[in-house]
Formats: sequence, C-alpha cells, structure tokens
Amino acid sequence: MSDSTGHSECGTSAAPIPFPEKLRELWSIFRMRLADLSRPASAEGILADVAEYDAVLRQYAGRGLAGAKAFEVGFGARPLRLFALAAWGADVTGSDLDVPLIHGSPREFAAMMRRNGVERAVKSALRFAFFDLKERHDLKKLLRARGLEMKVEPQRLIVADAAALPIPEGSLDLIYSEDVFEHIPADAIGVLTAKMARWLKPSGLALIRPNVFPGIVGGHLAEWFPQVVNDRNRRRRSEPWEHLRRRRFRPNTYLNELSRASYRELFAPNFEILEERVKDPGLGRAYLTAEVAGELNEWPEEELFSNQTLFVLRPRRA
Repeated sequence: MSDSTGHSECGTSAAPIPFPEKLRELWSIFRMRLADLSRPASAEGILADVAEYDAVLRQYAGRGLAGAKAFEVGFGARPLRLFALAAWGADVTGSDLDVPLIHGSPREFAAMMRRNGVERAVKSALRFAFFDLKERHDLKKLLRARGLEMKVEPQRLIVADAAALPIPEGSLDLIYSEDVFEHIPADAIGVLTAKMARWLKPSGLALIRPNVFPGIVGGHLAEWFPQVVNDRNRRRRSEPWEHLRRRRFRPNTYLNELSRASYRELFAPNFEILEERVKDPGLGRAYLTAEVAGELNEWPEEELFSNQTLFVLRPRRA
C-alpha cells in the first residue's frame, strides 16, 4: 500500500518473490506460532513493551501512561499493543495502511480484501482463527493480573497514512512504533518524523523501535526471527546474516535496509536522541565465527547486534 508520498508506511506481505518461497516462509512462521500456543510469550512481550513505555515516560517526561495522549504509527494486523496502552490508562489512537481483523466478521474480511489484497486478507484470516484470539485472551489475563481491563475498541484504529492525518501540533505526549520503520523508505521517514516532532508537546517523546537491517534478524527471513535465533539445532537453508553475505533469499516484505547509524541521521534533524536501547544485545553472537566476522568486516559490531533498537526521541524546538 502507498502513502501520500508514494511510499509504503508498512511492509506489504505481497512482496515480489516466487510463490514457492512465499509458501516456505509462511509455513515457517506458522510452525513458530504453533510452538508459541502453549505459552503466552507474545502477550508477555507486548506487556513488557508497554511497561517500558511507562517507565521511559516517567524518566524523561515526568509522567506515566495514565492520562497520556498517545499515537501508534503502524498498529499492524494485531493491534493488541494499542489496546494494552488504553487499558493502562492512555488516550491512544493509531494508524495503519491495512485494515485490521478485529472481530473476524465477513464485513471485516471483505473490507480487508478490498484494501489489503487477497494474500494479506487470507493470511490475516488464518492467523485470526489459529492464533489471534488466543493471544488476545493471554493479554487480557496478564492485564487483569495487574488490575487492568482490556477492551477491544476498533474506533481507536484509523486506516490511513499517518503522515496525512490532521493531528494538532503540540497535542501528543507519546508517539510509539514497533517493527514498522524498517518498512518505510528513507525519504518518507524524513517527511513523517518532521510531522511527528510537531505533533508532540515539548515534553513529549517518540519511542521508535525498528528492526535494524544489519542485525542477524534484520533480513526478516523466518529462519532468523528473534524467537528462533538461539535454536542451534534448527535446520536452515540460509546462513547467519544471510542478507549481508549471500543474499540468496528475499523476505516476503519490503525493507529499506537502513543501518542504525542511518536512523540516527534521519531522526537528528527533528529529534534529540536521548537514548538507544537494544532489546537483546547479544542476539546472534554465537554465530559470529572468525569466518563470518571476516566476511562482515565492513560492519561494526554495534550494527551487527542492533536488531530491535529502541530510539528514545525528544522533539527539537527552534
């Protein structure tokens, strides 16, 4: 899908790769999700992210999520993080270019077919039936253990290009985004971040966590998703850092291939970078043998172990 600048805000699942490769990637993802059904790992990760947002806001803005005006860039097919923020007490909305599947109704599915295309709609429907309801139940249970109640509120979800929304200047306490910015072309990031800086209050923060391309999971191949990287017994066709070394396989999504340093350059004109937090700093280190390191000698270790890096950003003021 394209935004107002002619670019994709979120990666499309209809990437131009051979159909057998699509099936192989989808099967790998399906197997991983099946393995997760027996434990609430995904819901726990969402709750950990929200708790981190609350702590970072308290640290740098002097307030928590309760009562904060928040906005999510790219809520995705499963907008549970947004609903968790609302349960935490935030007044939160979000945007995405794709229609989400919330209730699983035929009307939703038809709207998804029209907006997202057949492939994305079918994938979303299968994921909803097999995994999403269980994940939603797990998250509700974890929130209730904290004395919080999650409500599924579709009115918080705007299907639109974020950069085209008429958000008032200085109206937001928090803008956040997870695993989205790596799917936005660099020039479109420049347009969007300039607007984000204007939308935020002077004390507001943007918490942007892209999956940085040079990291071992940055190539977005299912064989190297974060939850399976440490499985040394897993059979793989691709090699560690395949996307930097061999490039024999392509992910089923668009990637801008930006490094961590490139994100800094893109954020710097409009934001002060207060902090950079790598979610799992050692992820993939066991695979960095002398041979692999020799092939990757143009990449500093900071880049190779960036993976999911949270940029804590404060808007610059003239």
